[in-house]
Amino acid sequence: MKITYTGQNGYVVETGIVNIVFDFCGGELPPMAKELPLLVFVSHGHALHFDPGIFSFVSEYPNVQFFLSHDILLTEELQKQYGVTRSVMKKISFLPEGVRRVIPLKAENGENNYIIMETIKTCGEGIAFLLNIAGKRVYYAGDMNWCVRENDSRQVFNQRTARFKYYMEKLYDRDIYLAFANLIPDQGKYSRLGIDYLLNTASVTNVVPMGFGENETAVFTYQREREEKKLPGRVVALTKIDETVLLE
Repeated sequence: MKITYTGQNGYVVETGIVNIVFDFCGGELPPMAKELPLLVFVSHGHALHFDPGIFSFVSEYPNVQFFLSHDILLTEELQKQYGVTRSVMKKISFLPEGVRRVIPLKAENGENNYIIMETIKTCGEGIAFLLNIAGKRVYYAGDMNWCVRENDSRQVFNQRTARFKYYMEKLYDRDIYLAFANLIPDQGKYSRLGIDYLLNTASVTNVVPMGFGENETAVFTYQREREEKKLPGRVVALTKIDETVLLE
């Protein structure tokens, strides 16, 4: 798999049988094989996760499908504003949490394949995605995070903790090849709680920290400290726009 960071919370995953875009927020897509299916996932409608420019991908990638969280509204007025035609609307699915779907993949060369998609309710906005691609699971957290802060009251801390752990139950003991999980420096000493919990809950081979804003140092510090402690799960640091990494 090849991963490219597109900025904010956006990533592209190229697998050889399908290309995937998560929460594109502007910029440029990397050059990709246009004969392969392109699946575009949007976890929720926040501006740091959703750019209406994704619908222009149709002109360059005719074999594209869009999977949008149910909280994203496309009224007739917005469809006109975003240039979403009827033919584009046919390529869009609006997804609630708790969906399990087989997505057929038909490449232009006639080859057929499929992936299995699950949507998971998050403790924030929208949904998270869990994809099974040829036996390798890819998890994209979206707004899923153990979102507590140092000035929270004990009651708020406990409520948010319980809510996060409840929704994370869907990932217990899962084998995940690639995960995108939140590392939020603004949470101070609690910035790593969410990503650490994922790595302790599931069997994760590779994890990409996201949501770090402009604090690249937080990502590299996290990567170094886990390597020094020889903790499981390879931390993949992608902090520059258009930066890529190739996974084995």
